[in-house]
Amino acid sequence: MTYDGPSIFQAPIGNAAAQRNFRDTMLDGVDRQQLGTRSETVPDTDPVRLWGTKESVEGTWKNVTAGDFLIFYRDGTYTHAAEVLATERNEALGRDIWPNFEDDPWSCLIYLDEPVELGVDSSEIHDLAGYDIDYPMGFSPLNEMGIGGIRGRHGSVESFVYGDRGTSEVDIIRQPDVTVPVETLDGLYFPDDHGTGADALVEKVADAFNAGKHIIFTGPPGTGKTEIARRVSECLVSTHDDVFTGFEMTTATADWTTFETVGGYMPGEEGGDDLAFEPGQFLRCFKDDGKQRNDLLVIDEINRADIDKSFGQLFTLLSGQGIELPFTREGEEITIDPATEADDTTESHEYVVPSSWRIFATMNSYDKASLYEMSYAFMRRFAFIYVDAPDIPAGRDEQGELVARYADTWGIDANQSLYRDVGEIWFVMNSRVDERRIGPAIVRDILSHAASSRQSSTAALTEAVLSYIYPQLEGVRRREQIVDGLASLDQLDERRLRDVAGDLLQVRADE
Repeated sequence: MTYDGPSIFQAPIGNAAAQRNFRDTMLDGVDRQQLGTRSETVPDTDPVRLWGTKESVEGTWKNVTAGDFLIFYRDGTYTHAAEVLATERNEALGRDIWPNFEDDPWSCLIYLDEPVELGVDSSEIHDLAGYDIDYPMGFSPLNEMGIGGIRGRHGSVESFVYGDRGTSEVDIIRQPDVTVPVETLDGLYFPDDHGTGADALVEKVADAFNAGKHIIFTGPPGTGKTEIARRVSECLVSTHDDVFTGFEMTTATADWTTFETVGGYMPGEEGGDDLAFEPGQFLRCFKDDGKQRNDLLVIDEINRADIDKSFGQLFTLLSGQGIELPFTREGEEITIDPATEADDTTESHEYVVPSSWRIFATMNSYDKASLYEMSYAFMRRFAFIYVDAPDIPAGRDEQGELVARYADTWGIDANQSLYRDVGEIWFVMNSRVDERRIGPAIVRDILSHAASSRQSSTAALTEAVLSYIYPQLEGVRRREQIVDGLASLDQLDERRLRDVAGDLLQVRADE
């Protein structure tokens, strides 16, 4: 299933001229009569509100469609948002409406609805998108991770823009009897070889959720575990908006401590020696800006964390009991308690865990040793749902047919010969060492890389293997067997594969 909702485009108001333009054509708007008959695209609004870009960013502007949103940035803040009504390329009108250009006029026009005040710190948006910059680099689209984060936190892009940000009452007691429609996984292909097709998968998720369990999706890399967790969370938020206020996504690391998960003291806004308690990832799921929330939490690669070090007191919380933290706020010790009927309002030092709150986590079965390092007390609070890689047939034609079925789902168009070549690479990868299988997401990367390459088929496939398969082999036992199997394929460059294997994987040809 591809996301078919509105896109978001970042529009910086970077200098005095742009600020004046924003005031004149967005905040005040342009009198409809001023536009005269110079455009047939002008929407039926008065005043008309419009923004523009130079011809140099026409490639980005062409992707803007009615129903999308522009968010306007200035001095570290996204100040306003506005919905797109129409677009038009009209240099003459642009020159007249914005005559204060230096080199090139704004010729790519965007007609917008009345702007809405956002007042959102740029770090909130950029953290969700994974950006390491403090400002947008010109007129540009917000990436999929950023849009997904906004939808997870606010329920939808529209809710983010129009201010429905978790202010409604949250039913913290009710545990809904959830179902997950199979359509939630549209666009993901699951051969039903071992009862792991899409129908069986969503039933397992619903059964585990309704049994009160948190869920860990495990399986080979590339089987879509993270995407499944994200889509299930999004489905639950959209179908039970009286219970769930959104979902948060994070990736566990070996450096995690209870500071990242629970929280800890940080210097106060006023600086100096004053310290204030800053909630961690878990606590932010339960309260934001003093308001009760119920954000589902998606933890990618949970096994990377040192569970004892990073979860600490949360063991008790996951077992359904309240805890008292060694921190204070306004002189009161901070507490986290499971929801009860008595919970009506909470003080600033109190956090309440809704009865329906859940964690959806992922981990690669390559890392199953890490799984058994988790304490039993932790493991028994989760249901483990295995997402398998498909069985790859031995016949070259059958391998090609399997890849072709996936390619049709992915929307990748290639020739049958490439399907067969990629299928044979997949077969070698998944048959040489039983516990080192890969899922279709990695195969998709290989196929997409080779299908769009201008190199020869051999060169393109070889570089795709080096780019997407070799990183999966670092530190893997018996990786030399996989390298040997790949190097024996006629469609790959044996010398290139072995040279890189020696350098990157420390696998020599005589092994």
